Amino acid sequence: MSNIANVLAKRYASTAMQAIFSEENRIRMERELWIAVLKAQRELGLEIDTETIVAYETARDQIDLQRIQEIERELRHDVKARIEAFNEVAGGIQAIHQGMTSRDLTDNVEQMQIKKAVELILSKGAATLHRLMERAKETQHITLTARTHHQPAQPTLLGRRLSMHAEELLYHLDGLRLQLERYPLRGIKGPVGTQLDQLTLLGSPQKVGQLEQRVAEHLGFRHVLDSPGQVYPRSLDLSILSHIALVGSALENFAKSVRLMSGYELVTEGFREGQVGSSAMPHKMNTRNSERICGMVELLKMYVDGASRLAGDQWEEGDVSCSVVRRVIIPDAFFCADGMLETMLTVLKEMGVYPSVIAHEFSRYLPFLATTELLV
Repeated sequence: MSNIANVLAKRYASTAMQAIFSEENRIRMERELWIAVLKAQRELGLEIDTETIVAYETARDQIDLQRIQEIERELRHDVKARIEAFNEVAGGIQAIHQGMTSRDLTDNVEQMQIKKAVELILSKGAATLHRLMERAKETQHITLTARTHHQPAQPTLLGRRLSMHAEELLYHLDGLRLQLERYPLRGIKGPVGTQLDQLTLLGSPQKVGQLEQRVAEHLGFRHVLDSPGQVYPRSLDLSILSHIALVGSALENFAKSVRLMSGYELVTEGFREGQVGSSAMPHKMNTRNSERICGMVELLKMYVDGASRLAGDQWEEGDVSCSVVRRVIIPDAFFCADGMLETMLTVLKEMGVYPSVIAHEFSRYLPFLATTELLV
């Protein structure tokens, strides 16, 4: 059976975003976490020789996905399969994952992926905001017919209209940035969150705290949850994805403005020589990229809805009922957001303005637009 590619990743997401959520990269990050925990445990008194750590470090990049799948079919446990596969390529030793449960591995690595993905979104969001503000400045002298309810209302400036979307984008990018700064790591908490197994291994609460601090530093987190259960609260996923969807809402408002203005031939999102707008009507200059932005934001809202269904739905200290949904919505939401920003940057780069058409429309409506001023 042929592999079925992830459409969002293959068609829209950048290589950088694909790399964050690739299977090989996730396994590599898991192995890096195992090694970081192993080193910390050794430094805190666990009897682990240097040769063992060197063996794991040497084998870190020897990733055989087919072999991992073979082991998983036998054991019927994905994390255990990845443990045994790593042990195999490290020479048959068995030292990793001591005192850890599956969620000590998967939740922390997933949070590291989310953190890296948000950082990439923020970087591209900042580039988008900068370019949008540049286009606003470039068009600040063009008088435009402003519309409310899609009806001619009063005069405005084209740059003023673009700044409206830039301000919304700035606000939500800042909200996403603040959310990332506060984003807490689950940490090495064990099967039910009590850290009992690490305490048994290391012998003191102080050493357990030091272990967790070193792991958090390795993963790049400033904050760590104090009292989670087996899984970190899935409401954290909802919060992150909601902020990303809010960033998308600013882009969608911009894209809809472009689509509407393009219908009156006031602007174009860009139309290259040789491009065809329709298989039946090649003269059409369809706003395909702006429409794509709107479609991607709708997808983001769907993923937020999916995350909302998991928030508050964990039993006691945790369960895996969220697993299937999260495996879809987490990577796909970031592939979608990445493609949305890439498309937005393309529109801002290729967007064109038709000042004469804008002036003609404004002249047509000017007597009506002036009525409010006269009444005042």
